[in-house]
Amino acid sequence: MTDKGNKQPVMVAGLRKSGKTAFICALIQLGHLSNINLAALKPFDIGLIQRNAIEGTSDGELFCRQMAGDPMEILVSPYVANEVYPVEMAFRRDGIKINWGFLRERLKILNNLYALTLVELPGSLYTPVTEEKMVFNWLRESGNRVIWLINPVAEQFEQNLAEISLLKSLDLEVDLVINNTAPITNQDLLMYIWEKIEQQSGQEIVGMVPHVRNLENSFGRMAEKTARALPSLIDRLIIPPQNA
Repeated sequence: MTDKGNKQPVMVAGLRKSGKTAFICALIQLGHLSNINLAALKPFDIGLIQRNAIEGTSDGELFCRQMAGDPMEILVSPYVANEVYPVEMAFRRDGIKINWGFLRERLKILNNLYALTLVELPGSLYTPVTEEKMVFNWLRESGNRVIWLINPVAEQFEQNLAEISLLKSLDLEVDLVINNTAPITNQDLLMYIWEKIEQQSGQEIVGMVPHVRNLENSFGRMAEKTARALPSLIDRLIIPPQNA
């Protein structure tokens, strides 16, 4: 790897099932097409016992498969709890203590090896990570740009409004993206959600990523659709080397 990171990490956030992991994998694939190596970091994960029982693939493993240089999973997924509980509770039961300085060092390592690091956040800004900090506290301290993914379903509509309102109050650069994790069956609902989120947030949604079938084996296809759907965002994130 010859890329040397010179950008601040970008936080990829959104509610549960908004497609954060797949979106990050697609962005890494897009980076490869421009000969730019992107990294991913999932600092907080849970459910290791359940995943091992069904021989499932962790998000950290998925990230490592996409990234150049064959990184070890512990590099991109440093804190993993055994049980499926809220993050702070799961870590507490395992005796895991979050070291924020360690996470900063982990980001520095990735930044030295890769052109840009994409950090996947838990499924809510209100998620407690330690007794003192929720996700939004850490996010505000970081000062980093945020991509907020919106799964346009009625069940998450009001929570998205609340989370985006909190996000906007942190005074960060924010890109809002609709990510269709399932085929669209109700155009009226989609347009209503789009309209209200733009109205409440006071900014335009960057665009919409179409649904991709059999996603785990199709990050390349999602990458192509993402590039077509979000050209301005991709241009800002993935800039070809000057000597290319």
